[in-house]
Amino acid sequence: MKDHKKLESQRTIHERGVTYVHDLLDRVGFTIHDVNRDPDHHYQIFAQFKDRAMLIAVRTAYHPDVGKMDNSTREKLIYESKKLNAVPHFAGLSLTVENKSDIQREESNQIAENNIVFYGISVVR
Repeated sequence: MKDHKKLESQRTIHERGVTYVHDLLDRVGFTIHDVNRDPDHHYQIFAQFKDRAMLIAVRTAYHPDVGKMDNSTREKLIYESKKLNAVPHFAGLSLTVENKSDIQREESNQIAENNIVFYGISVVR
């Protein structure tokens, strides 16, 4: 039986990573064709910059870990990229927790704040 609280936590950090990469690509001028927020899907973002199409797998983990892509996902990503004439890419991110000081806590109702550490997007071969 799956722990629903843990599953929801994994979905939440995955969603934060996908949103981060999506927003970054949008800010720098990529055209976003599709976003798949399912953490079990082999890619999350289908984007294009000029005439270069990209399929991007996004994985996020809690710090000190970094999101990783397994072999099965890698193979599916490469296969789908060939079908779409796109270049397969991977973005691994780490979600950190920043503890706030007592003064900062008085100014907000939150005890800790999450930050994303982005390690870049690399081509998958």
